[in-house]
Amino acid sequence: MHPSLNSQPTHPKNHLLAEDSGQVFSTKLLFYLTLAKFTIQYLFLNPAYQLHRDEYLYLDQGRHLAWGFLEVPPVISVLAWFTQLMGNSLFWVKFWPALFGALTLYVMGKMVQKLGGGTFALFLAGFCFVFSAYLRLNLLFQPNSLDVLLWTLYFYLIIRYIQTGKNNYLYGLAFALATGLLNKYTVGFFIIGALMSFLFTRHRVLFWKKVFYQVLLLTAVLVLPNIFWQLQHNLPFFTHMRELQQKQLQHVALSDFLLDQVIMCIGALLVWPLGLAMVFFNRRAKPYLAVGIIFLVVMGLLIGLQGKSYYTLGLYPVLIAVGSLGWEKLTQKGWRYWLRPILLAFPLLFLFPVFPLVFPVLPPATMATYAAKFKDLGVLRWEDGQHHQLPQDYADMLGWEELTTIVAKAYHQIPADQRQATLILCDNYGQAGAINYYGKKYQLPPAHTENGSYLLWLPQPLTFTNVILVGDIPDSEHQKLFKSVKKIGEITEPYAREKGTGVLVLSGAAPEIINIVNDRIKKERAVFGR
Repeated sequence: MHPSLNSQPTHPKNHLLAEDSGQVFSTKLLFYLTLAKFTIQYLFLNPAYQLHRDEYLYLDQGRHLAWGFLEVPPVISVLAWFTQLMGNSLFWVKFWPALFGALTLYVMGKMVQKLGGGTFALFLAGFCFVFSAYLRLNLLFQPNSLDVLLWTLYFYLIIRYIQTGKNNYLYGLAFALATGLLNKYTVGFFIIGALMSFLFTRHRVLFWKKVFYQVLLLTAVLVLPNIFWQLQHNLPFFTHMRELQQKQLQHVALSDFLLDQVIMCIGALLVWPLGLAMVFFNRRAKPYLAVGIIFLVVMGLLIGLQGKSYYTLGLYPVLIAVGSLGWEKLTQKGWRYWLRPILLAFPLLFLFPVFPLVFPVLPPATMATYAAKFKDLGVLRWEDGQHHQLPQDYADMLGWEELTTIVAKAYHQIPADQRQATLILCDNYGQAGAINYYGKKYQLPPAHTENGSYLLWLPQPLTFTNVILVGDIPDSEHQKLFKSVKKIGEITEPYAREKGTGVLVLSGAAPEIINIVNDRIKKERAVFGR
């Protein structure tokens, strides 16, 4: 028998029938919870919001499939390729995060079942997961939703190995870790935590087993193409991390990081800390001490390296699962049984007043007024460390189609015989990606930028007569290298992060400016071995 956190009473009469009936109900319950989690991601999105700036980048990566990108590993690009194959509609863009969120809940539920949990533990784990920050996480087409699913799967496979001792769970872990590394490099934190947990528990015997090194080798072989890509491009991972440290991570204060850990899963605040305490102090949970050590090691690494607060979201599903079993055991008898409705209501009670902060249900103007009440919680603080009118994610979902219409107006003002020699050049990947997403409707050519992976996608050498410039106005010296410079318009959406972004038409480019642009791009690409 594998170790279980819950010991259920047995009944000599009809025990097998009762057990089968209970398993069927548990399976159905888990299915309906999973389906509800998938469905809810589509129900409350206010149509005033468009895609997030990062989503446009990842969708464009699907048009440039490779074993790596300057920002992320390749998995998201494969999902983007499938999204475009299915029509690139809003439904399919949101399909992947919704699916990964639902599968995360399913793996949590299987974890609850394998640890001996019953109906209440399933309900409680499901409620805590659904009514939390994972609602926001599973809204956006980013690597994060798959990352959390995979972290939950890592813990599940480790628990199953502890229970059974079967090596197939370790081989499964190798495939899951490789997929994780090809999705997001932060999986490295989990690997360090797992190695430390093995070292400081009875599982240190793994270091003397052949299967351990087979798992390491299999993982390495599966991620080898991405490693080669990194080497061919002069390890852009480190360049990207330096940029993050300079522009974003330096603004991550310890107090904000710790406050976010409370806020993100506040509806589970009675549950996941119990799960953490159990793996350290509960006799029946003692075999799963590795889970607690991984949690502490990863937390310590992220605090020490000033990681973003949401990097920890993969740690909580397993603790919610274990904590749900703990509450199920604690509330089996007597007056404590009546705590169960309160525990189930707890996530809803905490989520309801802050739901618009978790999910974009309110239009921007209403949201700005609403969010101001929660300013002290840091919800309006952006990565620049300053407070703004909307949460940053919401501001990043506004103004994009307006921008594309202005670019289309500029493009169609250019004489038809000159359009083929017209370059659409943007300041950042959000602008270029949005124009490429909406541009087909307006018969626009591809937009380009020197920002991020778009730098590697630029045709070389560039030749152009006219430039539609999106972003900052060029200085007077560069303006002199065009026959005319005309501003067409700018983003007017008051709550957009890109508010004020202008669109200019620069006509009649002199050969000198073409050489300046190509030389600059050549130097920038040389950093990445191109």
